Formats: sequence, C-alpha cells, structure tokens
Amino acid sequence: MMTKGRLEALSDGVIAIVLTILVLEFKVPHLEAGEGDAELFSSFIHSLPVVLSYVISFLILIVWWMSHHQLLHAVKQINRTTIFLNGIFLMFIALIPYPTALMGEYPELRFPAILYGVIGLLCGASYYGLYHHLLKVNVDHPFTSNRSAVSFKGTWLFLVVYLVAIGFAFITPYLSVAVYAAIPIYFFLKKWDDWLPVTASRHLWYIPSLKSRK
Repeated sequence: MMTKGRLEALSDGVIAIVLTILVLEFKVPHLEAGEGDAELFSSFIHSLPVVLSYVISFLILIVWWMSHHQLLHAVKQINRTTIFLNGIFLMFIALIPYPTALMGEYPELRFPAILYGVIGLLCGASYYGLYHHLLKVNVDHPFTSNRSAVSFKGTWLFLVVYLVAIGFAFITPYLSVAVYAAIPIYFFLKKWDDWLPVTASRHLWYIPSLKSRK
C-alpha cells in the first residue's frame, strides 16, 4: 500500500511537471533579415494573451498545490480510495495546459474559455471528492473542527465560480478570463494574519493556518 509520503511526492511531482509544461507554449519569434527590435517588440505584444494565460494557470496551479498540500499535511490514514480519488484529481490537473494554450492562441473565441472553465470545474469536483473522503477517513483532521468543513455551502458551492465563468464566455470570453484571474488574485491578496480560523469554507481560495487560535 502506498504511504502518505509517496502520495504527496507523486502529487508534487505531477503538479511540478504541469507547471513546467505551461512555459513550453512560449516560442521564440523568428526575425527575417533586416528586422530588429521593433519587430521583436511587436511579436511580444501579439503574444501577450499567451503570457496572460500562462500567468493565470500558473497561479491557479499554485493555489491547487497549496490546498492539496495543506489537506494532506494533517492526514494520518489513506486507503485505496484515497489513491484513486487523488489520481482522478491529478488527471484533471494535468489537462490544464491544453485549455491554457487554446486561450492564449485564440483569446477572442468562446470555446477555449468554456473548456478552461470545464477543466477547472472537474479539478474542483475531484478535489472536493478527495477532500470529503479524507475528512471521513481522518475524523481528527483539523478541518473537521468546523461544521462548514463538510457542508455543501462550505465546499461544493464554491465551484459555482467556474459555472459563472463558463456563462460569461457566451457573452464575451474576456469576462471569463477576468473571473479565472480573480481566483489567484483573491488568494494572494489575503494576509496570513487576517485569515479566519480553520474552515473548509474558504479552502478553495486560501490555505488556513493550522496553528491553534484562542
């Protein structure tokens, strides 16, 4: 049976590889004879959607990694179901580079933004499946100290943000991109000292401290 340490190592490795794959979308432009800085700068400007897509996905992956790490940090028991659910989560995480590349290449089209939201929704659903399973197996997990840790409102309801982003794509894909960008922005703007006590209700957006609070 796989140990928790090996499960964490596998997960960290997969996410690290996915983060690396994202940067492979950057292509060095080819300049013709006589072209110089102006043409190179123009090429860079045209590639800004690719850069933006990369930044958004990179930061979202960091949020997923931190959430996954914090969840598993306090876990003491895992089983075959844990390994399976974790594998499903990693499978969807590994798909993120594809819609990221599509959004960067075709920022004006709806389908890339919709697909990005669908993949994000699947990542979230698989993560919360793993999340609730681990809290059920590990009844002494710190997140179980709050009722919202296992409530629908405190966990699954946050996936609505992806449904909203998908809906926005039918109006304009740029609104969807703004929603996706807001996820890591919201996460990183939160100050550690201002975070609430441990709850799962904000687990998708930030990593609550596990230290005891009076």
